Amino acid sequence: MEKIQEIQAALKKQKIDAALLINTTIKDPNMLYLTNLELEYSFLLIPKNSEAIFCVSALEYERAKKYSAIKNVIKFQKPLKEIKNLLKGKTTIGLNEAYITLATKKTLEKEWKGKKYKPTDMIYKTARIIKTQDEAQKLQKAAAIADKIFEELTKELQTNRSMFKTEKDIAEFIDQRAKKWGDGSSFETIVASGKNAALPHYVPQNVPIQKGFCVLDFGVRYKNYISDISRTIFFGAPTKEEITNYTKVKNANERAINELKIGRKLKDIDKRSRKEFNYPHSLGHGIGVEVHEAPNVSPKSKDTIKENMCFTIEPGMYVPEKFGIRIEDDIWMTKNNTVQLTKSTKELLCFQDYSYSLKKSP
Repeated sequence: MEKIQEIQAALKKQKIDAALLINTTIKDPNMLYLTNLELEYSFLLIPKNSEAIFCVSALEYERAKKYSAIKNVIKFQKPLKEIKNLLKGKTTIGLNEAYITLATKKTLEKEWKGKKYKPTDMIYKTARIIKTQDEAQKLQKAAAIADKIFEELTKELQTNRSMFKTEKDIAEFIDQRAKKWGDGSSFETIVASGKNAALPHYVPQNVPIQKGFCVLDFGVRYKNYISDISRTIFFGAPTKEEITNYTKVKNANERAINELKIGRKLKDIDKRSRKEFNYPHSLGHGIGVEVHEAPNVSPKSKDTIKENMCFTIEPGMYVPEKFGIRIEDDIWMTKNNTVQLTKSTKELLCFQDYSYSLKKSP
């Protein structure tokens, strides 16, 4: 497995004998990334010079044997004792401490006396920041499903407006399609109408849809990889000022995407997106098996755009107690092109009580 080999090369460079990933009730996303499974109470041992070993309970053994990307699967009865035997002759162990509790760390130190521990979080971050062709294609499929959901939703809002009375009605429609066409929603769907749209992380309520802008922020999980799209629609008839504000956000999104180029600093892209207005969050974030991962797409980012990075671009405008607007796209940087994975229209779609119109930005 290409990524395992990359991790092993990093272990050798950092003089780490073996890396250990641990899933308890706290799930380490790197376990999902490397094994394709998210099993409680499982361990992944990656020696620097030999085959990776996936240690699972007897209950999960057959499942792991069938579906794991790691083919060397063993079942344990007393995992700490059995893994200790696998670690014979290995003194420096790499741990991803972000997903290990203090109690677990103390247990390891007690049970495995004489071992030294080094953090490995940057090793996994580096491995995951550059996508393989297979990973990028899964992200592309997840984005295509999100586009299909948005298209279906807007058609239903046009022809069957009466079925959507509350924000939750729209959220449930999106979540049902995400489960039907993909592997479910990749995070809690946001449907924020009227003044609620001014809250970037709003949770949809069982309240009537308000007139004005409505932010839809959702994603689909497909074979462990996710999409993350935001589109803003309008209920009612927008004023000239509202169309102008929407156009500013649309311009910020498109300006940032047009500026993307391998070798450029992501903090510079973030800065360019804020030409007409500022906003209270990062321009975007990396995507993969997690909704938020490397690279960092913010004013403080130290990351430079590289081939096969995948990330979002999502400027937004928020006026408390009045309105919010956000437009977000998923991006894949190939050797020769900036590929926009999400392709849903960015024109302002406006819905009357039972009618539909398309407002072209001036």
